[in-house]
Amino acid sequence: MTDSLYSEVKGSGHNIVLLHGWGMHSGLWGKFNELLTADYKTHAVDMPGFGNSKNVKCDFTINAVSEEIEKYIEKLKQPVSLIGWSLGGLVTLNILKRKKVHIGKVVLVATTPCFTKKADWINAVDQQVFDDFSKELADDYKKTLKRFLALQTRGSELAREDLRELKLKLDQRGDPNIEALEQGLKVLSETDLRNTKQSETPVMTISGAKDTLVPLSVESEFKKMFSTFESLIVEKSGHAPFISKPEVCAEKVKSFINEQQ
Repeated sequence: MTDSLYSEVKGSGHNIVLLHGWGMHSGLWGKFNELLTADYKTHAVDMPGFGNSKNVKCDFTINAVSEEIEKYIEKLKQPVSLIGWSLGGLVTLNILKRKKVHIGKVVLVATTPCFTKKADWINAVDQQVFDDFSKELADDYKKTLKRFLALQTRGSELAREDLRELKLKLDQRGDPNIEALEQGLKVLSETDLRNTKQSETPVMTISGAKDTLVPLSVESEFKKMFSTFESLIVEKSGHAPFISKPEVCAEKVKSFINEQQ
């Protein structure tokens, strides 16, 4: 076991920390990350239990994972912007809520403050979807992960190519920690950050127009949560727009990061 998160650090300049989604690792950022490294110093972090951080001692709860990322940011002792995809975006929102570290700007990729439907929240997926994934994990977690990947690329103009790339990279850093997979699903299904107090941190969202997990209607909630908000909708893209259209996403992020606050 270890206490240190693995991160792949590239480039120079303003620090950008990238947080991946459930069941994945930071290598999934691929070309999008490479495009950012031309102008910034990127820190592609493997969250506890995943990738090369699979042996990090940490219960995968929303607050425990947030604390690990906060520790990493504190060690940099320099201004930081944060990019979170899906589950990584949920962790990012929680870090903003906790207000333990200063974040310059935030980019939320295919993210929602609440992934599951509630009586007053229809901009989400049925709880049963996560319950089914949880049951399947116990039987065959690899098959479950691949099914989840297929769900993420559904609707994308480049669904077949996106899925191929995700599957190719999925196993590059070994098997994830099964307990982290189970706890991560619980975080996705139970976390509700809709009542997060409005933050002054500038926020941008990147959404796939064909995303089956995070509908575009979620934007209305983010507009309530953040006083400085802008968005990019990637047409014909699913839950991984940075894989479908890395150039489009990277260009928008660079423009956003470079804007004067």
